[in-house]
Amino acid sequence: MTTSASTGSSYEKYEKTHSDYDKTRMAVGSEQIIRFLRAQFPDNSRQPRILDAGCGTGVHLQALKQAGFDLLTGVDASRTGLDKTREKLGTDAQLVCADIRSLPFAANSFDVVLFSFVLQHLPHQSEDELQRVTQAVLDGATSVLAPGGHIIIVTCSREQMSPDAGCMWYYKYFAEAANKLASRFLPQETMAQLLQSTASAVSAVSVESLEKTYWTPASLDPQGPLQEDWRSGDSLFALCQKTPELFQEQLGHLQAEIESGAVLTQIATVKERTERIKQGVLLFATKANAASSSVAA
Repeated sequence: MTTSASTGSSYEKYEKTHSDYDKTRMAVGSEQIIRFLRAQFPDNSRQPRILDAGCGTGVHLQALKQAGFDLLTGVDASRTGLDKTREKLGTDAQLVCADIRSLPFAANSFDVVLFSFVLQHLPHQSEDELQRVTQAVLDGATSVLAPGGHIIIVTCSREQMSPDAGCMWYYKYFAEAANKLASRFLPQETMAQLLQSTASAVSAVSVESLEKTYWTPASLDPQGPLQEDWRSGDSLFALCQKTPELFQEQLGHLQAEIESGAVLTQIATVKERTERIKQGVLLFATKANAASSSVAA
């Protein structure tokens, strides 16, 4: 399996789905990211150079711009996603169509590299391979970071992705695809180990749960998964499409639960559970500066 140069995902057709992507999408974790950046760069005279690697339709870049960060770059392999980003930001961000596995930037180009819900799209045939390709991407990220720069990852735990015990109310109705999708998310402990094993030494890694829960009227719409444009906001449905007969059966079951009112109970149950387990995790890693690297050597 290879990542399509036109989509940036090993399983999703982003040139199509990015057109409707923002219907249920928000800048998840942006409040904590902004707070972290303000703590790391308190001097307003020095703006950090921020790269959003796999920026999609630019929701995080937009949040960063609104928070006062000006030196913004977005990379994505989907031209549709970049067009949507450009609609939000105009010329306020440099946008580059490229693969995150081969970032087209020189060493020390950035102070921050952000990956938000992107690493699970890397092509792999096994978890060992997923770890290897993720390690390679993180090595590439640290190579374009200046000493003392930061990698920020927004991702999910497998529990949060679970169809039975997770934070997405509709995953219950598409359990087979949900379990496949969950398997693409490396455990946060593994991700932290990979960060600490990058070719450029990382001096610190911290992990935080998302503090906020993110709901929009569209994301809580019981009818949403029945609509193709709504489904564009979740990669789950790209996997559902691989088993079309099962998918149609599952949509029929969801329709029956909508008609009976049972889906409203499911939504309420998951909303309550999500306040406990949250909808994702953030990892913050700091590249060692030159002085500490030489001391460690």
